[in-house]
Amino acid sequence: MKNPLHAIPALMVLLSGGLLTACDYGPKAPPIREISQLEARSLQSREYEGQSVEAALKALIAALQDEGYVISAANSSLGLVTAAVEFPDVDSTTKSMVEFWKGAGMGTYQTVRRVEVSGTVNALSKSSVRIRINIVAKALNNAGGSVWSAPVQEPKPYQDLFSKVDKALFLEREKM
Repeated sequence: MKNPLHAIPALMVLLSGGLLTACDYGPKAPPIREISQLEARSLQSREYEGQSVEAALKALIAALQDEGYVISAANSSLGLVTAAVEFPDVDSTTKSMVEFWKGAGMGTYQTVRRVEVSGTVNALSKSSVRIRINIVAKALNNAGGSVWSAPVQEPKPYQDLFSKVDKALFLEREKM
């Protein structure tokens, strides 16, 4: 008859391998596309003719609000606006692992995806301005801490936001 204690080392190896694998669970930041500083500025900036800094700043704020962002700061003398929007995004895999190993209500796991925007409006001349927008995506955990943070370097979010700025400038010009 075999001694059942001989199976314990093998069982320990399996369990420790499972624990190490469990530690690698969790959301990862999206891959960051390597772009040059010039490419980033091109992606993040647009110039508008026939606009004042004040009108462009109002249009930027309106565009952000139309997209569901909450304005956290606006400074007209600096031409600066910051805003954020949050979406529920629970990492159920990590949550299940944490609750299994630590108990319900214990440990941390991703619960929210947050997108933060900062925008600046600078005068180029009396009747032209440059708007530059910077977008950062973040994942936050159930304790309010940051899981990851990454700059958004894909063109589409910037194109969409600048399209909303264009529309806001048009509506303001037409007094709509």
